[in-house]
Amino acid sequence: MHIKLVKTLDTIKDAWGLLELHRNELATYKDLMILNPDIEKYKALEDAGKLFTLALYDEERIVGYSVFILTTALHYSDLNIASNDILYVHPDYRKSKWGLELINMSERFAKDKGMKMITWHGKENTIFTALMPKLGYKIQDITFSKVL
Repeated sequence: MHIKLVKTLDTIKDAWGLLELHRNELATYKDLMILNPDIEKYKALEDAGKLFTLALYDEERIVGYSVFILTTALHYSDLNIASNDILYVHPDYRKSKWGLELINMSERFAKDKGMKMITWHGKENTIFTALMPKLGYKIQDITFSKVL
């Protein structure tokens, strides 16, 4: 098992089955949330140095990923933030140390990129949301959604 920095476009192609599993497990509104990544937007952000993707591999197979957008806060313009776009680890690998290592490596990479804060979003009542306070994270905001 290993984690490495990858090109987002390559990861999307190589991990399509994992992306589908992710969506099927966690999408709140499956009829609206159709898997259709905006490849051009991901590429533009990555080319501008505003996005990074880490992939977790079991030999040559991607079994997890963590994608971050690097930005400044609109209302705290001096605050560099790494905002998690997606995080997922295949269910078969969640009881190993590798999910935690993916989180830790994401933190280190964001810090190395000059970010002062990292934010994650997670689904209610999951292993992830139970883990984050143990890693020193605090709830900053709660997101609500409603179909219009």
